[in-house]
Amino acid sequence: MRGVKKKYENKAKIFAYVLTIIATLVYLAYRLIFTVPLALRPVDVIFGLLVLLVELMETFEFLVYFWNVLRLKKISPEPPAVSGNDLPDVDVFIATINEDIEVVQKTLLACAKMKYPDANKVHIYLCDDGDRGEFKKLAKDNKVEYLAREMHQFAKAGNYNYALKHSKSPYIAIFDADMQPAKDFLLKTMPFFVDDEKVGFVQTPQSFRNPDIFQARFGTKLPFEQDYFYHYLQLARNNSNSVILCGTNCVISRKALKQVGGFAQATIAEDVATGMLIESKGYRGVAISDILAHGEAVNSVSGFLRQRSRWGRGCIQTAKSYGIFGVKGLSLKQKLDYFVAIKYWLFGLRRIFYMALPLLYVVFGVIAIEGNLKVFIPLFLMQYFLKRFVVDWVEGDWKSATWMKIYELIQAPYLSIVTLGELVGISNKHFVVTKKGDQKEAKTAADGMLFLAHWLLLMLNGLGLALSIYKLMHDGVELFIIPAIWISINVLYLFAALAFDLRKNYIPKNFRPNETLRYKMSALAGLFWRKK
Repeated sequence: MRGVKKKYENKAKIFAYVLTIIATLVYLAYRLIFTVPLALRPVDVIFGLLVLLVELMETFEFLVYFWNVLRLKKISPEPPAVSGNDLPDVDVFIATINEDIEVVQKTLLACAKMKYPDANKVHIYLCDDGDRGEFKKLAKDNKVEYLAREMHQFAKAGNYNYALKHSKSPYIAIFDADMQPAKDFLLKTMPFFVDDEKVGFVQTPQSFRNPDIFQARFGTKLPFEQDYFYHYLQLARNNSNSVILCGTNCVISRKALKQVGGFAQATIAEDVATGMLIESKGYRGVAISDILAHGEAVNSVSGFLRQRSRWGRGCIQTAKSYGIFGVKGLSLKQKLDYFVAIKYWLFGLRRIFYMALPLLYVVFGVIAIEGNLKVFIPLFLMQYFLKRFVVDWVEGDWKSATWMKIYELIQAPYLSIVTLGELVGISNKHFVVTKKGDQKEAKTAADGMLFLAHWLLLMLNGLGLALSIYKLMHDGVELFIIPAIWISINVLYLFAALAFDLRKNYIPKNFRPNETLRYKMSALAGLFWRKK
């Protein structure tokens, strides 16, 4: 009976996706043929083409996403059954540069407690890029190898490449300084390599012992922000062999690393670039959803923004340095998957652009979309609501378009500047480790700057809303009803951003890091009220 129910659920899911794609393509066909303001002013033509380009790219992303999730057949690959005697030697790299010694000590102890049929096959290396005497003593006291290089070039990639030259096991497990593996980490990852010599790396999720910054400020009944990526999108990427290497909680083949020249040094996102190059050599990346390590989530706005800007800048650097579409050995599908993943980090620019459009029309009369409203509105709303709500529903509340827009808008003022700079050549390859620690950390200047940016955006949108209502009453509903609704939605999202800015972090006593949560509409109440 359960199998029959699952069969009909899958058919309903496919039907919802196909209906959404048809509605979207019909809408885009109408947009292309009838709504681009080519006969108007140059400024209208420019913004009209920009809007159309953004919509086309979003549709392309949705089609790639649809193709991946449609082929998602099971929750997570299971480790193959292999004999314990067949499990090979493995080196364990723990990268550190300026973390507290107590944090690194916990990770060292956790690594030492990992189970393996032959403990002598596990070789732990403390890779200290801070070159600190107390860490050398820590390594000696715990009977692990200590590595410190004289030249500190290329950040974490350089640190790992130095460690590769001073170790020899055929596989390398890598962990950030605060990521403590579970006892069965190696038992659940190493069998993949024994079963298939073309496995280049195995990636497990990142998970945290404390709430992430959104949970801490909006309420811990929300899922971890990265859960959807690790437990859904990554698994879907198994189908096209475009799994993203995430730089910690993973095991990598030394042979594969040797073929790509070690860890990629031309970007601060060495993990993403290295995984892509490994897969381009015909090796397979494997993503599993088992949580096999826990770390500490970033708990300050300044740390969070630094972390996300590093990810965003690093991905753009990867695209510029390695070309993606010019990487030999990657299939077209792999290239498209990596392109979509890297392009995602332009969301800050997209959010600001979408927020500016209705204001440009209301204040300056810039017309980006021209057409018959009686045709445009039904076509737009049909594809909008299908993508916005139906897809969320058929995914079983694993994702929420509403919450994703809120998360992206919160980061947008900062990341839009950072990614734009990286795009136009103002590159920053300086690697700054994200500070983690006390969840009650005091607010910093970054909090104030982000609050100011959100407040200014709210004021601009508030004035735009007042002006659009005035013009709606005097110049006609058909001209300003869409800008009025559009700006009203932006105002609601900005209130959510301000709620994030004004709240202090809060961690409940009953917080459970491994709890599986889904997005529910009731979670929106957390914007205004948080149960303690």
